Amino acid sequence: MDKHLLGSTFGVTEPILDEICESLDDYFGRKPSISLAPIEVAFSGKKGSRPYIDLFEMDDGQSWGAECILWVDGKAQEPILHVELSGKSDDLNLKYKYIDS
Repeated sequence: MDKHLLGSTFGVTEPILDEICESLDDYFGRKPSISLAPIEVAFSGKKGSRPYIDLFEMDDGQSWGAECILWVDGKAQEPILHVELSGKSDDLNLKYKYIDS
């Protein structure tokens, strides 16, 4: 996870970044290569399952929710990252909600 990128691109603060890292450590107990699904498959999933990244409108179009299945070392895993995106497309704010499975 690139803390600097999350902070500079989406305005995620250091305490929230620490919380995200702690949650990931609880799941994986090591420092694997964690990412979101590759763009080629991000909005699809296995047959009959949810997409790897599921976007949905919230607050009458004022924000978007995203549920993102985390990928570790290039493979989809069980934990799901829940975030909220708001703002204009060239100035999005990311609000971390939680990670669960």
